[in-house]
Amino acid sequence: MQKVHTVKIDNGESDDYNSTNESPRKLNNSTGLSKKKSGNISRKASSFIYRISRNDKKRGSFSSKKGEYIIEDEDKPKITFREFLSCPLEYHTNLMGTILFIFGSAFFLYQPLYISGCVIFAIACALCLYSNFIGAINKEQRKNNEYYGFVLYIIGCVVFLLGSIYSCFENDSYAIISYIIGSIFFLFGAIMFLFSIKFSQIKRIDINILAVFFSNFIGGILFTVGSVFFFYTELYDTACYLFIIGSVIFTLGVYFDYIIYINNNFTLDIV
Repeated sequence: MQKVHTVKIDNGESDDYNSTNESPRKLNNSTGLSKKKSGNISRKASSFIYRISRNDKKRGSFSSKKGEYIIEDEDKPKITFREFLSCPLEYHTNLMGTILFIFGSAFFLYQPLYISGCVIFAIACALCLYSNFIGAINKEQRKNNEYYGFVLYIIGCVVFLLGSIYSCFENDSYAIISYIIGSIFFLFGAIMFLFSIKFSQIKRIDINILAVFFSNFIGGILFTVGSVFFFYTELYDTACYLFIIGSVIFTLGVYFDYIIYINNNFTLDIV
């Protein structure tokens, strides 16, 4: 989930960028650049624009009003598995939670494994509940769309957790209703995150951030529709498949969450 941060641009304007629970994203943007720190982080043209000769123009891309060219970064830094492991605990619990949702949803397809699926769902909800709780308390601003998105996710996780535990003992309409309510909170939470995007500046927003937000939104829709389908016996298998697909999409969103954090917080080799 993301965090609004202001990044200064060399023309004096500022854009709001979103990132997950952490510091602002410092992108390589497939161009050679260097980071400069003096109190707050700022990007200045003088720090990353390279003047190159006419013979080198083929390796650069036209960039500034002064006719300067930026050298393209042919050797982009690769994210390592060690960097993934170095991410905060809440990232790992979120990943484990979404993966468990996949297995739990698959178990629902087989009646002998139904109870096991409910137990797995309960564990997954607890893990995601922790991750979203940490995301909420780490928010610097308590009155913005992202904060409310975390709050809605927390409520959704609690409802899903209680519903999963209840489903271990009873398989009735109340169990289905709990999944529907939890899924709706997930969906509204994702919508709140989408509202934090300034669509007038969407071309400047990091693609990974958009991937996270829209993954959560699509996953929320699939969970909501799938929960409703559980009311109809003939659509039971379809509901399970919607849960599986939604869980996979949630997992992809978590992957992009990792990418955002790593790019924001680990030193990259820069041209």
